[in-house]
Amino acid sequence: MESFGNLLRTKREEKNISLETASRDTIISKQYLEALENERIDIFPGHTYVTGFLRNYSEYLGLDSAYIVKLFNSKIMQEAPIPENLIIKKHVNKKIIAGIAGGAVGLCAALILTLYFTVIKPGKEKTPAVDLGKTAGESYTVSAIPLQRRLYKGDTICVPFPDNTVNLGVEKTLNTLALTTPIGVQYVELGEELEMDVDGTGGADIVVFLSDISKENENLGAEVRMFVKAGSTAAMSANELASAETVAVDSGEVLKDGTKYTVVLQDNRAYPFTINASFRGMCLYRYKSDRSDPSEHLLTSGDTLKVSAQSALRLWISNANTVKMQLIAEGKSYDLEMGRPGQVLVEDVRWIKEADGVYKLTVAEVD
Repeated sequence: MESFGNLLRTKREEKNISLETASRDTIISKQYLEALENERIDIFPGHTYVTGFLRNYSEYLGLDSAYIVKLFNSKIMQEAPIPENLIIKKHVNKKIIAGIAGGAVGLCAALILTLYFTVIKPGKEKTPAVDLGKTAGESYTVSAIPLQRRLYKGDTICVPFPDNTVNLGVEKTLNTLALTTPIGVQYVELGEELEMDVDGTGGADIVVFLSDISKENENLGAEVRMFVKAGSTAAMSANELASAETVAVDSGEVLKDGTKYTVVLQDNRAYPFTINASFRGMCLYRYKSDRSDPSEHLLTSGDTLKVSAQSALRLWISNANTVKMQLIAEGKSYDLEMGRPGQVLVEDVRWIKEADGVYKLTVAEVD
């Protein structure tokens, strides 16, 4: 079987491209490119990341990305250990055969008892399996750009209006998607595209399309596609945010602990803010909004992601040069500086309160 790592290295050397140049062009860290060429899969967080990097790198080199990924998958399958129950022993005698037969009978009996006590016998409900990939308590802001995400019970959808923001709560993700709004609970059926009035003014504000939802396990969430309806009041607000005046941030200051930070704005109160990120290359993007659990996404060129927070937001970015970030607060937008190619960047965006009672929205790079 061909080696996907050798194919990558050979093609790069044929084109006389250095790893440094390839890293700069693909926006993929040099250490990851070296790992792909040496087939050192262990340094990646998971196979999903390997597949994404392989597609980008092979297309950059002019190779068939589907074939390269196929070679990678074949390597993983070949290196997987063979289950013991599939290993056939060479020496088999009658006692072993009898033992196997007896074991089979015992197994059948165990299966029958298990079915009886877990399915047939009434009075006890089965506990549904928990989706370990579930991340609840997230907040998403809807705009004119379609947002496709899997929602879970407890998530919040923020719909910006000129004077305020309306928050919708995800109340149910079983068979039917139920969203709590200021005018009551609204339901979306599987396959339905619903134009939803969220503020009670009588006109449709957002469009919600439900593409996937479980009929048995609420923990699996619901896959939706949402966007602000053109011509609505919410759309006017979204357009204002998109075309908001870009304000230059103040020069850096220093906290008592020595942390350097940049003041984005200051006011006599703290209020919610949003980070709008757009990507021009492969990037592992993780964030933690307020007290919620961290959420992680592997994003690539053309992807966008909006994250809202009440008071604090921490961002982890695997390749800082691939992402452009804009902070939106009180109808104004602030461009945040991009990092270097291959730089792993950690930043805190949060409100701090000074001794004189003034609140400052700050951005600080964390070591």
